[in-house]
Amino acid sequence: MTTSLLATKLFAPPPAPQSVARQRLTQRLDAGLQGKLTLVCAPAGFGKPTLLGAWVQACEHPSAWLSLDAGERDPDQFVAYLTASLRSVSADLGEDVLALAQARPRPSAESVLIHLINRLAQRRGKLILVLDDYQWASSPEVDALLVFLLDHMPAQLHLVLAARETPPLALARLRSQGQLLEIGPDDLRFQAEETDAFLNRAMALGLTEPQVRALDLRTEGWPAGLHMAAMSLAGRSDAGAFIRSFTGSHRQVQDYLLEEVLERQPADIQAFLLRTSILDRMCPSLCDAVMQSPVGQASMRYLAQSQLFVVPLDDERRWYRYHHLFGAMLQQRQRDSESEALATLHLRATDWYEAQGMVSQALHHSVAAGDTQRAIQVVQGQGMPLYFLEDAEPVLRWLQDQTPTFLDAHPPLWLMLAWSYLATSQHSLMRAPMIGAEAAIERAAHRPAYQSWRGELNAVRAWEAVSRGDVPTIATEAALALARLPQESLAVRAAAHCAVGIAHQFCGDRLAAKQVYRDVMAMAEACGNRMIAVCASVALGHLQEEDNHLHLAARTYERALQLLGEQPHSVACEVHLGLARIRYEWNDLEAAATHALTSSRLAAALECDAGLGADALRAQIMLSRAATDGALALLTQASTAAQTRNQHGGGLAIAQVQVQALLQTGEVIAAAQVAQTAALPLAQAWVLLARGQALQAEECLTTFLETSRTTATASELVRALLLKALALDALGALDRSDAALALLEEAMALTEPQGCVRVFVDLGGPMQRLLTKVTQGARPRYTALLLDALQAQCVALEPAAPTPATAAVPSPSALAMADPLSARELQILTLICKGLSNQEIGQRVFLSLSTVKWHNQNIFDKLAVQRRTEAVARARELNLL
Repeated sequence: MTTSLLATKLFAPPPAPQSVARQRLTQRLDAGLQGKLTLVCAPAGFGKPTLLGAWVQACEHPSAWLSLDAGERDPDQFVAYLTASLRSVSADLGEDVLALAQARPRPSAESVLIHLINRLAQRRGKLILVLDDYQWASSPEVDALLVFLLDHMPAQLHLVLAARETPPLALARLRSQGQLLEIGPDDLRFQAEETDAFLNRAMALGLTEPQVRALDLRTEGWPAGLHMAAMSLAGRSDAGAFIRSFTGSHRQVQDYLLEEVLERQPADIQAFLLRTSILDRMCPSLCDAVMQSPVGQASMRYLAQSQLFVVPLDDERRWYRYHHLFGAMLQQRQRDSESEALATLHLRATDWYEAQGMVSQALHHSVAAGDTQRAIQVVQGQGMPLYFLEDAEPVLRWLQDQTPTFLDAHPPLWLMLAWSYLATSQHSLMRAPMIGAEAAIERAAHRPAYQSWRGELNAVRAWEAVSRGDVPTIATEAALALARLPQESLAVRAAAHCAVGIAHQFCGDRLAAKQVYRDVMAMAEACGNRMIAVCASVALGHLQEEDNHLHLAARTYERALQLLGEQPHSVACEVHLGLARIRYEWNDLEAAATHALTSSRLAAALECDAGLGADALRAQIMLSRAATDGALALLTQASTAAQTRNQHGGGLAIAQVQVQALLQTGEVIAAAQVAQTAALPLAQAWVLLARGQALQAEECLTTFLETSRTTATASELVRALLLKALALDALGALDRSDAALALLEEAMALTEPQGCVRVFVDLGGPMQRLLTKVTQGARPRYTALLLDALQAQCVALEPAAPTPATAAVPSPSALAMADPLSARELQILTLICKGLSNQEIGQRVFLSLSTVKWHNQNIFDKLAVQRRTEAVARARELNLL
């Protein structure tokens, strides 16, 4: 379950039937579009949303609307709603921005905002964004985000802020730059002609000019006060007396609302108003639940028709809210008259929201009811806690506001806090609630749930140890958890079982780990523990991948994506990366590139480390497409990031591809340095082969296979077998050639059932030559497939022939060549002219030294020269380069 965004916050208020045109203000708003920011700042009741709603409806430019409340003081939620509001009118922003903003765990708000700004910069035309009631969302973090937006805002966007007080933004700079339009209380006050238009034309009260002037004076042009006065004047015969008794002070208006509006309503409507005032937003069925009577539809229709201070929140007019001042008065009256009923009302709202799957709102009302046990029930759900459904933020917000004394009185709350930190990847914060839970649980040793709480604490400890790689603690705590937890605690038992699998994996017991992961997946899916099910799926897929069971691994990763759904999560980075590696091995480069890019972008947005491996694979795909410069640049960037983050695993993946890239560009010495620094034995052997040191490579690989055959992964074993086969083939002796073919056959027996291709293709020309020797072997179709892939790779790496529009015009002597140079010969001639040695040329284009020399001789013969320097001079003379 994920936290839902309320669509009703994204609607501008529809124009009221009794509204009046305020042309002087809309003209100023139109002119303000030349700048960055319009600030409409005034106390409550000055008609800010009414003015802005009418303006954006009439404006020629599209507009997005967001009504803010205290929930958006959380910067992540603020950015999520900001993105949703912009998407409501600008679908070209793409779903990825909104999806990232709603991710679990959340990316940093600033990273999502940067992504949003970049997408906005790509759109055409002006777009207006209105943030209403900003005072509720204002906080140091959100203010900083807004300053960042203003500093980097694309010209296509104009921001409008409506607030009750001046927000703490960098307004002085905007004023000095002429980028700020300010509309304040004095601007918003009704002028005399607007007051007359409102009272006599819109409200049809038939007041005299002195009466309009008197009411305007008493309300000081305050629109809400005028509206309240007009509502009371409707149908009264003593307008003069009422106007004389009416005052515009805030307290008197509240008294007036109570005495002249609320108390004039029928008793059933009064009860409805008071009891539903606990709701931030209301719809008929929710009101039915709170009232415990099917009166919601009729009552809300009455309120809307009577214009009784309710504001429609959607075009269908299903959801409404009370005017803030009216709602505040109702809440105070309810507290004064029926304070004992408040908890009951909130609990009714809790039940309704929980039944609708809106668990965050259910938690809010259970907390407002002061019913801790009910709040715990809401969080725990129907056997599946909220934090195991990747919706831990509401739980964190509740528990982080509580005192240790409060948490001590309810031991499960300490455990909830620890799990929530785990679910949001805040592993370092888990220790404090673990300590608090231990003390609180021991003080509750007499309670029936004591053993169950102890078992859950053991499970929490096991997962905290997972984040540190502490295998003994993982194993011990997970075993204790499973011994103490009751069988019906399916969600926590699944988490403990998954920790057991991780301990097996850390210890190298791959078979045991895989079996545990399979069991956990079935158990977690059965009980709905999506978070643990996905974690187990990813771990199992990685083991299957390492064991070269690629088809199984692909199915496991695909299942993990199904469990994740559309909700971005850090685990999804690992899933896409696994699928990218498999698709790359199958030589499906387009699919591999798509998955790798998805993983990289998601990791960047969520600030997780899976992006390093994704960038390494993206670079490897670039190498296969001869985009060497781009691959090297990406690898350099990724390597720097790995060092900064101290990510050893990501650094090894990057180093492996760096070796391949450097060998492909002929920089053998640099490749050797990378392989040695990263301590990659197979990469070191590859470098030795590239340097023509086949004997040393064969010795290195023999040692690796003798010492690691039982501990290496299947994918490592295949690569070692292939490299040793190449080393033996390069040595040339007949007995070694037979041994090379035997090793090649052993590797192919492992790879053919899994459709492996790239492990051969990435070894280039030497592997192509070796495979040509087994065309009559036991695997003719597979061999032919590999040779076709190798040939296609060879063509891809050859320099593109010049297009007719850019090709140089050859000299007459070049045209007169009886035997023109082939594409391969032109490629080698170009490298000769760059000063590369024969060995370096072979390494660059994946040819043996003897093959390079053979091409050299053909080139010399065709150019009628004897040595390299003459070939270079002749090539320039013939304009061949």
